[in-house]
Amino acid sequence: MASREELRRRELEILSQWAEEYEKVKEREARRPLLLKILYTEEYRLLALKNILFAVAWLFIGGAFALFLRSQAGLSSQGLPVVVSPQYYFQSMTNHVMDMIFGAVFSTVFAVAFYMIPAMNGSRLIKWPKLANAGLWIATIGLFMMNLGGVQNQYLFTFLNPLQASPTWYIGYGLMVIGEWLEMVSVLGTSFLGRVQGKLVPTAIAFIVMDMIMMALANISVFIDDMWSLLSPIGGLGVYLFGVPNAEVWKGLFWFADHPLVYFAPYTLTGAIIAITPLYAKRPIYSLKFARWLVPVLFVLGSSVYVHHLADDPWPLILRDIFAQTSTALIAIPFAALWLLFFITVGDPRKIKWDVGFAFIYAAAIWNIIGGIQAEPTQPTPAVDPTVHNTIWLPSHFHIMLALYSVGGLLGVLYVVGPYLWGRKWYSDKLSWLHFWGWQVGMGILVTAFAIGGFYGAIRREVAWPAFYEVYYQAAMIGGWIAGFATIIFAYNLILTLLYGEKVKDTDIPLWAVESIAMERYAMRREGYSEDVMPIALPADGMIRMISQTANNSGSASSLSMSNVKALQQGIKDVSKVPTVKGTTDVEGTNKL
Repeated sequence: MASREELRRRELEILSQWAEEYEKVKEREARRPLLLKILYTEEYRLLALKNILFAVAWLFIGGAFALFLRSQAGLSSQGLPVVVSPQYYFQSMTNHVMDMIFGAVFSTVFAVAFYMIPAMNGSRLIKWPKLANAGLWIATIGLFMMNLGGVQNQYLFTFLNPLQASPTWYIGYGLMVIGEWLEMVSVLGTSFLGRVQGKLVPTAIAFIVMDMIMMALANISVFIDDMWSLLSPIGGLGVYLFGVPNAEVWKGLFWFADHPLVYFAPYTLTGAIIAITPLYAKRPIYSLKFARWLVPVLFVLGSSVYVHHLADDPWPLILRDIFAQTSTALIAIPFAALWLLFFITVGDPRKIKWDVGFAFIYAAAIWNIIGGIQAEPTQPTPAVDPTVHNTIWLPSHFHIMLALYSVGGLLGVLYVVGPYLWGRKWYSDKLSWLHFWGWQVGMGILVTAFAIGGFYGAIRREVAWPAFYEVYYQAAMIGGWIAGFATIIFAYNLILTLLYGEKVKDTDIPLWAVESIAMERYAMRREGYSEDVMPIALPADGMIRMISQTANNSGSASSLSMSNVKALQQGIKDVSKVPTVKGTTDVEGTNKL
């Protein structure tokens, strides 16, 4: 086994080689005009920022559809067109779901992936940037086409086949999936580009890679469904390669993809939380080995829990009744284990130096637990699930899981790493806290109203209902508008930040990533991992020194000059420049907490 000095030398050489490649990327980027950068970029931070801006745009578009829904439902229980007519009410429902999930959430996940992976492995390089940029634009165009389908797209957010959608829906959905595949391939390539043979990737990257693989595989079945419909009599193209799809088979293929997508944001978010939490707790994740074992467990369960959507269909007994119950119930166990690690690591919350970013993450953890407790008594039980799925109890559940847990947690991640991404501190802490409380209170009111109304039998996917239920829809309307105003505050603060925020000291590697990797290496050493397999230690000040290669005695380019070694060691040992968690930067295994 190589000595620590030899391992360090190899790591420094690798970081230097990556730095040389990154300098070439920056040179090419500097020559591109602004318009071309919008269309295409190789720089990992700019690529992530593009995805974030797309996500914010979709957040407003999808949010507007949501406010149409909530206002119409809150102002009329009889279906009278106070805000929108019934047919556009259901179209808004479809567009809201699609824009929020595939536009706002998916774009944010890709932004986190394209930023965190190159930052944490130290490469700062994107693999196949053409695929990443093309995927972003293709998916965006596809989603716009789905929005242009008109009133034919009623109810299509659940693909109630064989209801006929517009051709633009099917074509747009197919394009969107292709775009997502391209971005996923680039993310996976980026992770392998920064992976050193024989070394483990950081735990956060492991979760992101698992997430991309799961969703890429799941998308295969829904793409088959989409092409099946498009090239059949319900596709609207006049091309009849297939007959009208079998509804039960179609539904099974659809949910094989569209329940894993519910975990697309949570799994990447889990990786980000594992990377960020030690920075606030001032100590590593309680058990890194346990956290890493959650990766395969969540992959298997996240890919199988879809079966509970088939509980009332004529599928084989072992699949429908047994597997549906066990898979849905078991998914709670790894999440419970995750939050156990999280709360043990955080410890006494009174000792945390709170900011709005970690407040969003902490609240997301609590909401996920609430949503799990709400779901577990009903969704795994075939005798109850079909009935519950048709009430607004279900919108309560998935708004907890998507809006408060997934979106709320991702917002927390952006508040934490955002200043390093765009180089400026958040413009206003007050606006940030207004956003936090507005989102929590507004969405909290909405999910509570839906849960109570659903408990009393309020049927979802309807435009009229008994007046008894109207008070719950009115409460949901109020909550929705509070959350909407909070989102406007967030966008306003983001714009002010990008224009006028105080500049953050520019370093080669963002300091949050330096500290996170240092914490992870410390945890791995404490848990008995070999030095050979640990992720590369990043320089404490975030600055990578370029290494000149010199010919050794055998004539090959290999060794470091002594002056370069000393300079690099000085940079690694200079922990005083790390502003928060002192004493954690890995210095050949000698620094302790």
